[in-house]
Amino acid sequence: MKYFDIDTIKSSIESLQSYAANWLLPTFVFASNDVGTDEFVDMSKKLGTDHFLDRYFNGSRLKIPPTERGNNLLRPRLKGIQWNQGEFAGDYIIRQDTKMWGNLFSSRGYREMRLQGIIEGEKSVVKLTEEFKPKFEEKISDTFQFEDLLVWIYAFEGIPDEINSWEKLMSHFLETELGLSDFKPPYKSRFKLSDHKVPWPSFLSERPSNEEYLSELAPKLLAHLNLKASYGETKKAESEETTLTEDDPVYSTILGAMHAKESFSFLLAGPPGTGKTSYARKLATTITAGEKDQTLFLQFHPAIGYDDFIEGFRPAESSDGKGVTYKLEPRLFLNFSEKASKNPGKTYVAVIDELNRGDIARVFGEVLTYLEVDYRGQHFTLPFSGNSAHLPENLVVIATANPYDRSVTELDDALLRRFWVVDLEPSEAILKEKLQSNHVPSDVISRTVHLFNILNEVFPHGFGHTNFLKVKSVEDLNEVWSGRVSLPLKRALIHDKATFDATKAKIEEVITVQPEEDEETEEEGVENG
Repeated sequence: MKYFDIDTIKSSIESLQSYAANWLLPTFVFASNDVGTDEFVDMSKKLGTDHFLDRYFNGSRLKIPPTERGNNLLRPRLKGIQWNQGEFAGDYIIRQDTKMWGNLFSSRGYREMRLQGIIEGEKSVVKLTEEFKPKFEEKISDTFQFEDLLVWIYAFEGIPDEINSWEKLMSHFLETELGLSDFKPPYKSRFKLSDHKVPWPSFLSERPSNEEYLSELAPKLLAHLNLKASYGETKKAESEETTLTEDDPVYSTILGAMHAKESFSFLLAGPPGTGKTSYARKLATTITAGEKDQTLFLQFHPAIGYDDFIEGFRPAESSDGKGVTYKLEPRLFLNFSEKASKNPGKTYVAVIDELNRGDIARVFGEVLTYLEVDYRGQHFTLPFSGNSAHLPENLVVIATANPYDRSVTELDDALLRRFWVVDLEPSEAILKEKLQSNHVPSDVISRTVHLFNILNEVFPHGFGHTNFLKVKSVEDLNEVWSGRVSLPLKRALIHDKATFDATKAKIEEVITVQPEEDEETEEEGVENG
């Protein structure tokens, strides 16, 4: 094998940086999958999309570990990829925390091509229209040299020694890599060897090390990776603070109610995506000063019952060791309550997530009454065992519920009387603050907040901000739309198709990057630590 020298790689990347990524790379995928104008092609049954692109645009080519989200996109400078400013300004190759096709070109390139009628189809099934070729030639000028793309394709793996011309390398690529004899006519004006003779470059007999490649082509990325490795942070996940201060309004409210003995049972209520579960866990950690043996975390579901929660019969080995017997035993909540009773100087917190997903009256039984402040410390008789029990004042219950979900138990007035209710509503302010603290580009924040507000106008009980907290790019926003929003929106507007269609059109406009927008300002997904 022989290898392009680093100066050749740099020169080719400098040429490629003039061409739009959101046209060049989707077209490269279409051409490699032999997509034409005559019939639909299912690319997933040919070379594929992301799987195919990973051959040539993945950090594994230089043994770069994936990001914490499992992404490892590595691209040369191209128009539309920010490489001349920011932390990694000047690097020849750019690492991005996203998927090339599944994320990036769902909102750039491919989507615009489809909306403009340049291609037809959905997802991986596609064909070109007659309008494709002239638009492609407009977007990728005749100064483009396919030889530069070939250099990138073989930049780190090398080529066989017997290949000694661009013609032989092109044939090798088409036949060996793609299984084609040639590209289809719509691509041929650009995806061909240059009309003028491009000199055959010099080669190295030995492959440079990955560190040598990175030090020459991406010195700032290399320094970044080395810094993370030196602190053992290569796979470090971003973590939120696990405790709260008294400045936090929810914690302050609960603490005040506890000190005033207004309540020891609290319900965090709100639509999905408002941070109820996270808040409940942080409250438990804060109230118990992080003592894990003073916390109990449960999640209700339709199958949970009194015999799981309070007391019930459990199988045990018989006294003669030859069979099974059943013993009546205290269960999760009662055991936890008894532990709290024995340690009155400490506060114990039971977190019950999705409270109304269980049949609350059946699960709590008579214990439900004794959650109230006025009945704390009062003894009552358990109906199965006949034993006496009580709930101490140092036992705090923090539950979460979506009050609009009536699929299992409706939160009626009798139930709500036992809890001090704290409303958690969708919050634009929290969403903005989180995205800003994550250094998300201002354009992405603006689009995200716009989408958030559109959804909160049409969802009858609101749409939670936590659905958007991991958004870092327009591509992530597309994923939220397809994975978290689309189906719930259909269900919410199942009897109002006109509103659904109008809302979907608004959302498509928000999450679509228009071709005329400045391609030089793309920041999405660029590795930022």
